[in-house]
This record gives sequence, structure tokens and C-alpha cells, in this order.
Amino acid sequence: MSRGHIAAGAAILIMLAGCGGPTPSTAAPATSGPAALPDPKAALLASVAALDELNYEFSHHSGADGDISGVVHGPSGTLELQHRVKNSETDIYDVRYRRIGADEWIRMDLSRTADMPADLPDSLSGKKWLPPRGLSTNGFAGPLPFTAPGKGLTGVESLVTGVVTVERKGTATFSGTLDLTGVEPGTLTLIPDADFRAALGDRARSLPFRATTDHRGRIRQFSFEVPQAGEFGPDQMSFTFAQYGAARPPSAPAPGELGSAAELTAAQDALRAIQRQD
Repeated sequence: MSRGHIAAGAAILIMLAGCGGPTPSTAAPATSGPAALPDPKAALLASVAALDELNYEFSHHSGADGDISGVVHGPSGTLELQHRVKNSETDIYDVRYRRIGADEWIRMDLSRTADMPADLPDSLSGKKWLPPRGLSTNGFAGPLPFTAPGKGLTGVESLVTGVVTVERKGTATFSGTLDLTGVEPGTLTLIPDADFRAALGDRARSLPFRATTDHRGRIRQFSFEVPQAGEFGPDQMSFTFAQYGAARPPSAPAPGELGSAAELTAAQDALRAIQRQD
């Protein structure tokens, strides 16, 4: 091609560029913007669906209950719960419950709990796993129910349905108000009971909450505050979830960690004596 033809071709391109743009048959496809985020309330409702797979770890903290943590592994029928209350260095209550299929055990450490008898048996000093049914006298084992892994353990699923107003900050942080009056407490009953809600009155319909989700929109943290109400003090209750689909179920206690029938009897007798003193 001669230099003249090249120059002519360049001139045509310049002229086309100066026109009103490409014709409809040659128009460039329109670029779409980022996908709109779902409604924040809908996002929160969807965030708890992953809990139904029963494969996660969680932790809960409140002034009323102390610290409760758990491993939920439905595929193996495994549930482990730990309840720990530390009032001071010399007053610590620590109980762990474990279930694998139909087998279940409890390990109680009251050796650092205030006002315990001096002759507390080793079976109540965190050294042995015992059958929990023999120790479930008057609920002394705390709020840990003897149950299998299942839905609605913590009650956070019901909490998100109680959300009234919600705002989103960024893609994964939510805040707003929560109506606690119709919320189901969950199997572990970690949510304020009916007496506390009654004491709160209308304030229970507008409690501040905060929540976050992970990169896949699954609930990661949910917390809310309750004010002073009658004999109930103010509290902040928080739930944290992690290890979705990757929870590591614990194994059964080793034979050397299991208490004997005599140790179970000693633990039962000691618990009854403690309860008679209360």
C-alpha cells in the first residue's frame, strides 16, 4: 500500500472519531455497575442459614452466663459444650459436656470454685469424665442441657427475625434495633428469660444490636444490650460463629479419663451436700 493510501485511511478514521459515535449496529455493549447489595434485613435472615448444616463452632459471652463455647458437628453426631465462669482467680467454675451419638459425658471442675467443701472428690476436680444423667441434680451443672447437635441451639436464628430496624455499614456490618419479646431462647437458653423480658417492659421492643457477616454472607457475630430492669442488671450478650463446614469434632474420652462407679457416687453425694447448703 502506498503512503498516499495510508494517509487517506488515517484521515477517514479521524473523521469517524469526530462524528456522533458508533452506529446502533456497532455500539459497544453497556457496562453494568456493581451488583446491588441485598436488603440488610434480608441479608441478616439469610446469614443464619449456614447454621442448619450443623458444622460450626460458636462462643457466647454475657455477664449472666459467663463464657459458653461449643463445637457442633452434625455429620458425626458430636456436640461439645463448655461453660466457664471466672469471678476471680479464686472463684472459677468450669464444666464441659460432650456427646458423640448416643454416648455422653460431663467433666466438672469445682476445685477452684468459691465456698466448695475442702474434701471435694477428685471426680469433681476436672480429672474425670462421668455420665451426666447421674449428676443432673437440680440443674447444678449449669445451663448446659444434655442434648444432641441440632438446629436452634444458640437462638441466634430467632434473634435475627426479631430485628426491627437495621442499617448496613459497608458490606458486612449491621446495626439497629431488636424486639426481644417474641424471640425463642434456643436450646441452650442463652437469651434473657421471660422474667427478664417482663421486667424490661416496652424497652424489650427496641434493644440496640450489632452484627457482622463473613465473606460469604454467613453470620459471624451478633451482640445486643439489655438495660437494668428490676433485679436484673444491665448486660451485653454476644455470639460468635466460625469454622463453618470445618468444625473438628472431639473424640471420646480415653479409658483412663473415665470415672468409675464409685467416683460417680462420690460426685453425686458431694453435689447433694453442696445443694443442701445453698
